[in-house]
Amino acid sequence: MAEEGDEKASGDVEEDTKTVTPQPEPKIPDVELIVDGFGLMPKSMKVPKNRTSNAFEESKQMLKEIKVTNEEAKSPCSSSTNIEVVRRYTWRTKNRMTVQIISYGATITSIQVPDKKGVPDDVVAGFDTLEEYFQPRNPYFGATIGRYANIIRDATMVVRPSGRMYMLSNNKGHHHYHGGYVGFDKVNWHSYVNGNQVIMSHVSERFHEGYPGTVMAQITFEVTCDNTLKIEMKCTSSEPTIVNLSCTPYFNLAGHHSGNNTMYDHIFTINADKYTAADDDGVVTGEKKVVGGTIFDFRVPRVLRTMLPRVAMGGYDINYCVTQGTAQDLTFHARALHPVTGRVMELYSNQPGLQFYTGNLLPDPDKIVEGKTSVGYVPLMGKQGTFYKKHGLFCLMPQNYPDAVNHTNFPNSVLNPGEVYVHRIQYKFGILLGRYI
Repeated sequence: MAEEGDEKASGDVEEDTKTVTPQPEPKIPDVELIVDGFGLMPKSMKVPKNRTSNAFEESKQMLKEIKVTNEEAKSPCSSSTNIEVVRRYTWRTKNRMTVQIISYGATITSIQVPDKKGVPDDVVAGFDTLEEYFQPRNPYFGATIGRYANIIRDATMVVRPSGRMYMLSNNKGHHHYHGGYVGFDKVNWHSYVNGNQVIMSHVSERFHEGYPGTVMAQITFEVTCDNTLKIEMKCTSSEPTIVNLSCTPYFNLAGHHSGNNTMYDHIFTINADKYTAADDDGVVTGEKKVVGGTIFDFRVPRVLRTMLPRVAMGGYDINYCVTQGTAQDLTFHARALHPVTGRVMELYSNQPGLQFYTGNLLPDPDKIVEGKTSVGYVPLMGKQGTFYKKHGLFCLMPQNYPDAVNHTNFPNSVLNPGEVYVHRIQYKFGILLGRYI
């Protein structure tokens, strides 16, 4: 016993024979979702609930009040009851894709995807600050459009089978466009996170912008590890009304900043053998025409550079009648490829129409305007100091046909009580390796 005590007193310590179990390395998630703030905006004013011309004037005033109070919202003395937080949601995938969406207008502000060399770049146009999204010159960059996307002739519609006529706000000349003065793109949507999904909701009051019925809208955004942005839009209504929701991201697969020279290199494929004819105002006439033998035929891949100079309207701004299969949910709508970077985007949707737009109304540096009060080129500055110019971006907007409510030969656009409007969209991004045939 004494010897054992001497050994312990000498300071010798026996080695611990216990084995240490190595801790597993934390698993990197396939998709990571981050939530932060994008800015502050004044709370939406009370939406007009009557169907008089004064209601449309109130919509204009409401739009002005959303735009002006930037300094008030930034002030540290501002009351928290007078402002709303615009939230930003950022997805990052293990395949180096990044998507950002803000709650104001349920707007896609950024999509970064890698090229064939693995270098990511932002391929969607937008602005750096929330205040820039308020500006009247914002051409609906990345926004959710509603209640009805595109034009309704003379801002008038007859809802069948009741036969009631309604007057909508005429925010585009004599016509109604993209939901009116304060459409779904100019409200701050309520939003929350459910796993990897972001769910946004908005209630459009009865007779807002002239539309009958109170509509409850919900949009679900999700980004998957195969670099796909999934969007699902749902609506219900308290009485018969029309609904046609869509979204308008403006793309350039060479990078949103790269301009029209790279835009011309894009190769487009559109799954449609007909299009809806339009008049000089861009309003559909109700006639469908065959694309075969015309400049509108993209059933086989075509380079935009060879097609665009042949378009009399200064570029494409046309609704295609998508070829849909029987008992088919999502249908292939279009494909865009930029051969130099190798980026490919495919668009799928369950809607019968697709608006193809090549940025014809973006500022044109070569435009010459005669007149004392008119100006030729007023630049539109976007993210990272980029000046967006004519034909520098394109938009593929899945939708129902424009003015469908006023044409019996067009797909139904009326949503009745008890029914659910559902619009599903998928933007799939990838890389083309090798030569494109």
